[in-house]
Amino acid sequence: MLRTLPTNLSIDSQHAAVSAHLAQHGAALCNAAYLLQGQVGEARVLRILSDLRTTTRLERATRRRLVDLHRLISLDPVFGDSETESGLWQFLDPGSRDVEEICLLADRLFDLLVEIGELDDEVGAFAVAVEGLDAA
Repeated sequence: MLRTLPTNLSIDSQHAAVSAHLAQHGAALCNAAYLLQGQVGEARVLRILSDLRTTTRLERATRRRLVDLHRLISLDPVFGDSETESGLWQFLDPGSRDVEEICLLADRLFDLLVEIGELDDEVGAFAVAVEGLDAA
């Protein structure tokens, strides 16, 4: 289903980190999101992939989509709605291989979100250091 398409070169480390992560785990995330939320879930992942292909920086909207995707695959009870297609996860067998894989994907995605946050801190520290330099 997913094809590797040429992407823009990343000009920041956050975009590169997310692109690399999704190049490795994108298909699995699509499958997990589909199992949990149907076509709507799958479309979430495809939108993130599309965003990454058309930009060279990690945009705020893409970050928000990554957080929402993590909430979905982490089975955040506030995120799902049992009355709609969002509640498909309720029909999964907790002991199945699919659930184990989804848990691993959620952990990896959380690690990516932490990495992005740490890169924010590094950029912020660099900006403060540059401001402190005397232009003389």
